[in-house]
Amino acid sequence: MNPLIQRMNEISNHLKQFKEVKCLLGLGSLSEVSRLDEYSDLDFFLIVENDYKEKYIDDLSWLRVKPIVFQFKNSNDGHKILYEDGIYAEFAVFTAAEIIQAKFSEGRVYYNTEDFDLDLIRPRHTPLVKPVNIEYHVNEALTNLFIGLKRMQRGELSNATTFIQVYAYNLVIPLLERVYEKNNIENIDLYVYERRIEKHFPNVEKLLSNMRQGYLNNKESAKAILDFLTTNFKTNDQIVSNIRKML
Repeated sequence: MNPLIQRMNEISNHLKQFKEVKCLLGLGSLSEVSRLDEYSDLDFFLIVENDYKEKYIDDLSWLRVKPIVFQFKNSNDGHKILYEDGIYAEFAVFTAAEIIQAKFSEGRVYYNTEDFDLDLIRPRHTPLVKPVNIEYHVNEALTNLFIGLKRMQRGELSNATTFIQVYAYNLVIPLLERVYEKNNIENIDLYVYERRIEKHFPNVEKLLSNMRQGYLNNKESAKAILDFLTTNFKTNDQIVSNIRKML
């Protein structure tokens, strides 16, 4: 049995003694178990009776099926933790009233009480896949390259890296599907486009590498992004010319 599934089963069995707990919902690869591998983590929601949320956030005894060596409350709803054996988990605690407002993809139930209404964990706010606005992505990316290169000339290399290799890059990658065939579309992450991008576009690793060459190579990264945009999309000659002058 996969160690993560085994850990979820251990937590599920442990939860039976906590009468306020209504459901344990696995998310991500804990829901799509075919994606589980040695690099996966535990990602789940715990659903409890009203008025008990803070108790299960403040007291993690319900999770201590193995020693916890690190814990960090990263939001008002939950923690990130690390077990002694290296299994890492992120979780949130919700009441039944809260879970219907939460944004999440379809999960897998690992534990629930007989009186828990499973309809409550039906995703109601899953983001829709919106068509890419090509004009916006192209022009916003160009302006980010322009600003980033100016920051680089000023000596602000860190901020230049952010504008070129983060902001512009993140605007460009949704444009890949307009140029390349997208594979493995059943494993799309609706919240983070970049997830599994190498599997969706198996022939673009060199291109992506060229777009992100690191802190000391902002010019080279900007050139790769600019070349991709001008080769595949309609671009404004004037701003392109200004960018090329800085390159």
